[in-house]
Amino acid sequence: VFFYNGHPIKQVDILGTVIGVREKDAFYSYGATAAPSARELSLTSQLKKLQETIAQRAKLEIGDIIRVRGHIRIFRGEREIHATTYYKVDDPVCNVQIARMLELPAIYRKVYDQRFHSPALKEEEALSNPGTLDLDSLTCLLSEKAKEFLVENRVQTFYQQELETVESLLSLANQPVIHSACSGQMGFKNDTTSRAIHSIFRNAVKLLQEKGLVFQKDGGFDNLFYVTRENKELHRKIRRIIQEECQKPNHVEKGCHFLHILACARLSLSPGLSEPVLQQVLQLLEDQSDIVSTTEKYYTAF
Repeated sequence: VFFYNGHPIKQVDILGTVIGVREKDAFYSYGATAAPSARELSLTSQLKKLQETIAQRAKLEIGDIIRVRGHIRIFRGEREIHATTYYKVDDPVCNVQIARMLELPAIYRKVYDQRFHSPALKEEEALSNPGTLDLDSLTCLLSEKAKEFLVENRVQTFYQQELETVESLLSLANQPVIHSACSGQMGFKNDTTSRAIHSIFRNAVKLLQEKGLVFQKDGGFDNLFYVTRENKELHRKIRRIIQEECQKPNHVEKGCHFLHILACARLSLSPGLSEPVLQQVLQLLEDQSDIVSTTEKYYTAF
């Protein structure tokens, strides 16, 4: 793990220009009988043609614009990017590069130029000093712990009442909180009634919904929640939408915009599908290399 201004950096997404090329001869090992049949020779010829086609499409030259994603590692004393995916960017009028340059200052201003705060350390401090959180902070912490519980246990669906029976979550929700008085004085109040517990869990689940981590289906059970990362059916349907739309002439070259995918999904899947849920699904599909974001907010599927 590398650091920039205290922020841990492991994975990178780079848009740049090829300034050097180092080529190595590919090595192939084939096994064949003493007298290969016509079918074996045909397969070898087809394999060679396939390799030539792949090499032609993957070949990069000096001056080409390339986008690389992967993680940083040290190899022979030098830092390099171990690419999980890379591709040549067709940017004849520099639209992609200009958009990237306009985006970077905002990212640095909002994230990397800010002091890094470790969520794990904040949680540890809060748990070791009960009664030092206000209601909003406790709700956020409970939401994070609920998220961890859902991920670790691969929960697909749940009711809020089920979360309220999880001992570790209930213990956290029972912590006393700090309330602000009108005079500005801070006082402690331990409100652990069942109504208060139910309220803080409801708000914690609402935070998960706002982040797109959980959702409810239209016309389904009012209190049943679905975990986005475990809803494989939704993943398959979103991917199929992108595949079908990217075959249309308007989207073949650049891919589909996020809002176009959202409109198609709301039309064919669920009118109530939220933007955060779709963003979570797209991120999961991209992590699995099922789709690739060609430019900002544009996606294409394999």
